[in-house]
Amino acid sequence: MKCPRYRLPIALGILLSACGGEGTPYTPNPDSGGVLPKWENKTPALYVASPSELAVGDEMTILGKDFIDGVHGSMTVRFLGTFFDDQGNNHAVDYTTNANPSNTTKVRWRLFPNVVFHPQGDRLGRFVGQLTVTNTGFDGSQTTSTGLPVTIDIKPSIIPRIVRPTNVACGNAVITDTREGQPMAFTAEVIGLREGTADTPLTFHWTFMFEHWDVAFSHGSFDPSSVIPKSGAMLITDEVTQGRASVVQDGGTKNMLLKIGEDLLGTTRLKSLKTKQIPPGGNNMPISVNVAVVDSAGKSARLSLTLTIHRMADMIYNENDRIAQRYQPVQVTDCIPGGNIGRDSSYHETQSESRARSMGFNYNAQVGVTMGLPSNPFALGVNFSAGFGVNINETLSTDKSQSLNLSGHILPGMYGVFYRQTTKIERIARLVGWTACGESVDLGEAILTDWIFTPDLATGPTCVPPSNLPAAQIFDT
Repeated sequence: MKCPRYRLPIALGILLSACGGEGTPYTPNPDSGGVLPKWENKTPALYVASPSELAVGDEMTILGKDFIDGVHGSMTVRFLGTFFDDQGNNHAVDYTTNANPSNTTKVRWRLFPNVVFHPQGDRLGRFVGQLTVTNTGFDGSQTTSTGLPVTIDIKPSIIPRIVRPTNVACGNAVITDTREGQPMAFTAEVIGLREGTADTPLTFHWTFMFEHWDVAFSHGSFDPSSVIPKSGAMLITDEVTQGRASVVQDGGTKNMLLKIGEDLLGTTRLKSLKTKQIPPGGNNMPISVNVAVVDSAGKSARLSLTLTIHRMADMIYNENDRIAQRYQPVQVTDCIPGGNIGRDSSYHETQSESRARSMGFNYNAQVGVTMGLPSNPFALGVNFSAGFGVNINETLSTDKSQSLNLSGHILPGMYGVFYRQTTKIERIARLVGWTACGESVDLGEAILTDWIFTPDLATGPTCVPPSNLPAAQIFDT
């Protein structure tokens, strides 16, 4: 069957079409006409913040009440006081950062990427001061808690110095997002432990998961790549005999000890360390790289580095759907008499109707091209069927639709008629483009035109009773 094409309003770029079929039934939320309670940006209160000792990467849990939720606004956390470092110096602190409350009574704040209370971020010490949180509503309102006295001691820590691809010049040395297939470099420096020497080395242990990385090794006559599994942990041990930093990167030249699972494979070099391709159907892939270090005296520190791997673009669909058009109800049966004792009847139709899905885009091609992204959104590698939860390459037909299952009773002396109404809806998703350096940009919208069929059994004393379905209407989109 030939697929009909339906053009959608295009604000920024191009429109592309594809055939499709029926998926998950959709029922628009009716307007209840009720009045929503007025939201109030209440002043938050703080009760306790713990623990009082943190290493870089650790989280502090802050308990209180009336923390704002993401529906109504955002929250910031502010530390105001003095940092006394381990060199005997004092530093005034006025540090504010964003926070994401778990709920209205709990928020977690992570000390990252370094000791944020120190100008250089690389000293142990103690922060003494107060903590406040501020609720900022989307309506422009702002409320701030009273200060909570806090003391935070900084424990020996690992500081990430470099987390970025090796093949591009990123503006930031440490990134938290990148693209699939990127050769990566990691540099970590420890503070609070003895410096490594030939006699007293620092031992760094790096843990990577094979599910997240494409790796290859080269050294001597044995290539460990031949025994690499598809899943599980890979442990790389680096003995540092000078300084406090360890480097693990794609194309590395340093010999390191390799352990896969419980098997110690010996000394080798990293020839390749690239982010894995995202599995089909996935949108992005959050991963972690764990690093731990031990000095000659047995003191240790550890850090979990989080990284999210993206395709060229992510599709973000939050079931943001809207009705585009409601068609006039169609009578699909002749009159069905109730007779003298009444009659039960199920939906049936004398003729079927077929509709095709179509994909359209409000796509900012110019912005995408400046980031090295394709001008055609279908070339972004996004699985739109997985993203919308329906197969965009199927045909939707009333003779196969499960949404038309309807039975009813026709009273004695009455007549019944089945009607069918077609509704055109638009499912809307955001497209967010990504660079290898973790920069994101709004590329616009992906719009899936979809269809639903609604049945109705109309009854009345005469033939033909009118439908109970609403009249045809075109909605502003």
